[in-house]
Amino acid sequence: MRRELRIASTFLRAGHAADDKAEAGTSVNPLAEADIARDRHDWANAAFHYHEALQRNPTRIDLFVQLGHAYKELGDFDAALEAYRRFLDKEPHDADIHLQLGHLHNRMNDPETALEWYSRASALAPNDPEIARHVDTAGLRLSRSGIERRRQKALDLVQSGQWQQAREQLRSLVTVDGEVDLIAVYANVTKEAGDFEHALQLYEAYREYAKTNQPTALSDVEIQLGHLNKAKRDIGAALQHYIRARDAEFRLYGHVAPNSICEREIRSCMGEIYTCFWQAD
Repeated sequence: MRRELRIASTFLRAGHAADDKAEAGTSVNPLAEADIARDRHDWANAAFHYHEALQRNPTRIDLFVQLGHAYKELGDFDAALEAYRRFLDKEPHDADIHLQLGHLHNRMNDPETALEWYSRASALAPNDPEIARHVDTAGLRLSRSGIERRRQKALDLVQSGQWQQAREQLRSLVTVDGEVDLIAVYANVTKEAGDFEHALQLYEAYREYAKTNQPTALSDVEIQLGHLNKAKRDIGAALQHYIRARDAEFRLYGHVAPNSICEREIRSCMGEIYTCFWQAD
């Protein structure tokens, strides 16, 4: 209902301009008016006049494509889809209309359907470089979209503490898809899953990643290695990593807050190692 009201409103506004010309005694050529409106990106008037042109000459099915373009630019994707399909029904082997349907579904944020239409266009015109470019671009976009969905799924699994399922998702993302920024999360989840030896390898990979891409994370690398060694009940090794984390933090900021993670962990480890006389602040 809302779409019908919106179309009616568009046609009403555009129709007033046509009525004004008619009252002034000016003959209105709807196709010429439509092309003029299209060229100046006046999509409401373009849609109105292409619709009028089709009413006068219904055999001009090519005008459904122009009508679809105008609706698409107006943001009325349902109307655009209907117009494009009217042309497609008459010209099912036209590669360009398949291309235009791909563009429309891109605008609708539906990359899977867009790729389907681009692929159909490519099958009809396999040597067309523009169509081939759109197939490649849509494929990359769809791949990225799929990766983003799997990233979110993996993080949701982490949030819910489903370590083994999260680990499998993260392994694929990091090692297959190249989402190396997730290496720290992958290492943490592997530790939580109880595979300490593999987690150690992943934390070393995290260190290399941090050196190259995120030097501010070097302190976190040592903190996570400290946590790993605490989980293994090697408190002495954990203490060494927490001290290295404190040193890295000092090099980075010029000071270390007394309540920082590394300071708290250092005091905790000291309390466990020197149980006879150590008292944490």
